[in-house]
Amino acid sequence: MNQRSLLFRTVLTVAGAAAAVLVSPSVSSAAPAATGATQSPQINQLSQAQAERYWTPERMRAARPVAQDVPKTFQPDNASPVLTPGGDVFGNAQVARPYTTADFKSRVTGKIFFTNPRDGLNYVCSGSVINSSGKSVVASAAHCVFQGGPGQQLWSQNLVFVPAYDNNARPLGTWNAATFWIPTTYFNHGNDGVVHEDDVSAIAIAAQGANRITNVVGGLGWVPNNTGTINGFVTHGYPQELYGGQNQLRCIGNGRDAGGFNGDTYLFTNNCVAFGGWSGGPVINASNQLLAVVSGSDRSTNTFYARAASNTWIPVLNAAQAAGF
Repeated sequence: MNQRSLLFRTVLTVAGAAAAVLVSPSVSSAAPAATGATQSPQINQLSQAQAERYWTPERMRAARPVAQDVPKTFQPDNASPVLTPGGDVFGNAQVARPYTTADFKSRVTGKIFFTNPRDGLNYVCSGSVINSSGKSVVASAAHCVFQGGPGQQLWSQNLVFVPAYDNNARPLGTWNAATFWIPTTYFNHGNDGVVHEDDVSAIAIAAQGANRITNVVGGLGWVPNNTGTINGFVTHGYPQELYGGQNQLRCIGNGRDAGGFNGDTYLFTNNCVAFGGWSGGPVINASNQLLAVVSGSDRSTNTFYARAASNTWIPVLNAAQAAGF
């Protein structure tokens, strides 16, 4: 399925009602296109103290789904079949608490909060800590960190990651982003509200003193390139739409390819229906390796994931690692 044929599609970020205090980016050129990855300008994000003051429980709870191009009268199809034990009609079930100890997958999955400089509103996504040489990378979707049109330097601000977020509790702390990388292909076509198979990002997380996030939280491995049918994966995330965003959910799915337009393929499933706020959440195999991240949901055919592919994910991860993250 070509991505241009997705008539009922949604990007799974959600917006907060409160206006944000923006941090002004410094002027910086993008990374060379030859690397396959484009870096956001080196911007001074919130300090640890500023982050904890700004991201109050009230602001975190204020998130709501952005306008979608799914008609309000259009109801998502049920998952078919539901593979998740205890799953609802959309295949989703709450993760057992406490998230920090019940399951490694729930420990490394967290909630991302950021401000969109385009409209000054607060948004949320999901993400996961992964293993990297600098032990400081969170994997998520490109549309969670890049808000610009084609080639436009417009990046998420005030971004923090809260691993194992639990109904406003932050059991493993609040971690500030230092910078981001996305595929150059995504930077070139821009964030247009359409799901894309290069919709991946590496978020560089600032250390807290001597502590690096992977040393504190743990990290997923990752599969450098995966194609074809993959069955029995699980995705974790924090859907705000329908579910309220305060609980971590999981869904087990079987997948298949859905053809793309730039040489990659989506991983697609009928067994899970993702809702707003699940964007960037990890798709994990039985070996605790990252296969893909949630990109979007075509409500008539369920959910699409952007694979950890050799020509998209590996360049952004390598760029982050080369920078010491």
